[in-house]
This record gives sequence, C-alpha cells and structure tokens, in this order.
Amino acid sequence: MLRSTVPVPLAVALAWALSASAAEDRPDPRNDDPVQVVRDDSPEPEEVIVIGEPEDPFKPHDFEYMQSTYDARGRGSCLYRRGDYAESFPYLLAAAKRGFKYAQARVSFLYQQGLGTSRDAEASIGWLSVAAMGTTHPQIRNRFLEVWRQVPDEQRPYYQRVVNDYRTKYASRRHRVTCDFSPKAGSHIPSLTCRFADEANYMDINAILEGRAPVSTPPNPYGAGC
Repeated sequence: MLRSTVPVPLAVALAWALSASAAEDRPDPRNDDPVQVVRDDSPEPEEVIVIGEPEDPFKPHDFEYMQSTYDARGRGSCLYRRGDYAESFPYLLAAAKRGFKYAQARVSFLYQQGLGTSRDAEASIGWLSVAAMGTTHPQIRNRFLEVWRQVPDEQRPYYQRVVNDYRTKYASRRHRVTCDFSPKAGSHIPSLTCRFADEANYMDINAILEGRAPVSTPPNPYGAGC
C-alpha cells in the first residue's frame, strides 16, 4: 500500500452520504429495468491517470459469493444509517472491495472523518476515486473533483498512483458489477443501483415463460438488514 507522510486536506465532507436512504443502496423492486440512463461524462482533471478496466477479467461469481456481498452491503448500510459506524465499517468495506459504489463512497467518508476507523487521507481519496468512476451518482463524482482540486500540486504525482491503484483493484466492472443511474417506475428522480451481472445465471427463464414455479432463484439483492 502506498503511503504519504504529508496529509492531503480533505475538507469537503460527504454529508449527503449520512442521509442517504435505503432506496439509494438497493434496487427498486417495482422496476429494475433502466428507463433513461443518465451519465455524467464530465472530464476528470488531466493529472489523474485512469487505467482501463478489464472487460471480463474473472469467472462468473457463484450464488454464495453474490449473496454474501449483498448481505454485507445491506447490513453495513443499515448500521451506517443508524450511526453505528464502527459496526458498519467491516461490512461496507467488504462490499466496497467487490465494486459497490455507495459502499465505496461511505468507506471514503468514514476514513476521512475517522468514524469507526482511524483517519486515513490516502484511503479516503482512493475509495472516493473508485466510487466516482463510470456510471455513478453525479454527487459522488463532484465530491471527488472537489477533493482532487485540494491536493497540492507537488503531491499530485503520488496521489495519481494511489488513485490508479484503487481503481485497478476495485472498479465495479472488474468485479462483474453493473451500475445504473436512472429514474425508476413511479418516480422521475434518478437513483443509482449496482448489481452483479451474474445474477442472470440463476434465473429460471423457462419457468418464467411457462408460468410455473422456478427451480432456481437469483440472489436477493436486498441482502441482510440490521
């Protein structure tokens, strides 16, 4: 892990994350199909070097892997919203390492504030940079750009390597996670949802088409609560 002896000023707090609702973390059960994909493709600072994400680097995930990740995300988000930061941290970190953006943004905030873990400016900016990649919530991307502008010029080469390291290891697509930012049925307000692409491997399509009970079901993306 890269380390710096000079802390980066991370004065911009991710206050929006503290009040995020359960609906932001979990897919809307009424309609998981994207209505209108909204992407923020504004360029990042030229100083940040983004390493390309592998298209399909790993084998499909099995049921237990996906369900345990959804459970960690669900439990961590629930504990986080209750203010139980120390308890939420290991669950959110597990989901963050597997490509889930709200978990990544919240882990960044916890490292920045020293809530439930020790303060770590390097980890905070690293996790926030991953959460800001690709299809994400515009607020997450904007927070990263604000934080990046605070990095002193002489430290940017070092933190470029930090950003690259985190993005190479924890990008959503690298872990076969797909994210969508779009309005859901019954609402004009877009929301961010992230799910494993391999869920489809556990859907009994023939049973659905024939109107009978499915033999197998995909993992439950709602996961475990508190």
